[in-house]
Amino acid sequence: MPNCGTVFAHLRTMRCFLFLLGVLGLVIGGSASAMPDTTGWDKGSWRPDRIPRDSALAMPMLPLRTATVTCAPEIERLVYAVRYGFISAGEARLETGPGPVYDGRPTWRVVGTGRSVGAFDWVFKVRDHYESHIDREGLFPHRFIRRVREGGYRMERDIIFDPARRTARTDEKEESHFQAVPAFCQDLVSAAHFARNLPLDTLEVGELVEIPTFVDGEVHIIRARMSGRSEVKVKAGTFDCWAFQPVVKEGRIWKDEDDLTLHVSADQWRIPVLVTSDLVIGSLRLELMGVYREP
Repeated sequence: MPNCGTVFAHLRTMRCFLFLLGVLGLVIGGSASAMPDTTGWDKGSWRPDRIPRDSALAMPMLPLRTATVTCAPEIERLVYAVRYGFISAGEARLETGPGPVYDGRPTWRVVGTGRSVGAFDWVFKVRDHYESHIDREGLFPHRFIRRVREGGYRMERDIIFDPARRTARTDEKEESHFQAVPAFCQDLVSAAHFARNLPLDTLEVGELVEIPTFVDGEVHIIRARMSGRSEVKVKAGTFDCWAFQPVVKEGRIWKDEDDLTLHVSADQWRIPVLVTSDLVIGSLRLELMGVYREP
C-alpha cells in the first residue's frame, strides 16, 4: 500500500475537482447570456484587495441577472468512488435540494462531501463538507460553507456573497474580511451547478470553457477544453460521454497539462461520469457509482 499521507496530499490538491465535477457537465441548450465575460482578464488567478466593511456596504446596488435554467432537478444525489490505482481510497457525493431564501430569492442547496474509506481511513481520516446556496434565477452563490477535516488539519470557513454589491465576506476563526469580486463569481460548488446550464453542447473539439471562481481569497479562472466524445462504462452504467480536459499546472502533481480528463454524460442531465488523472506518482480515478433524482 502506498503512503496514505502522499495519496491524500494528491486528493487535497484534487478536491476542487471532486466538487467541481459539474464544471464541464452541461445541459442541452442553455443561455449564451449566462456565459461569463472574461475579456481582458488574466487567465491565471489573482487576490483582490481587502476593503473595509463600511466601504463594502457603501458599494452601489447593481442589478442581478436572470439566467436561462435548463438543468434543475429539485432533488439529486450523485455518488462516486475515489480510487488511487487499484486501491479504494474514498467516497464523494454531490447532493442537490431546496435551499434557504435570500432577500426574497429562493436557492438550491448543493452539498459536496468527501471521506476516506477502508485502510486509508485508519491512517489519514478525511471528512470534508462543501455547501453552496445557489440563486435559482441567476445561478450565482449567496453563501459558501466549508468544513474540512483531513488528518490533523481542520478548517471552518464561510463566504457570504453580496451579488448586488459584487463583494464577498469571508468568516473564519471569529474574524471577517471583505473583498470585491467579479460580478456573479462562483464558488467551488456553485461553479458545478452553473456549468450544467451553459450552452457548451455547441462547443467544437479544442474550444475552451472559462468560469471565474472565488477560492480561499483568490479569484481563479477555471479553464477546460473539449477533447472529444466516447462511450464510458462505470459502476452506474454505460454512458455516451463528452470528454473535457481541465487545464492544470504541470509540475508537482501532474506531469503534463492534459493529465486530467473529465467524462460528462451527453444526455439531458450532463452529469459527471468519470474523472481520471495521471499523477506524478500513481493515478487517480473518480467513478460514478449511483444516481438518485427527482425532477
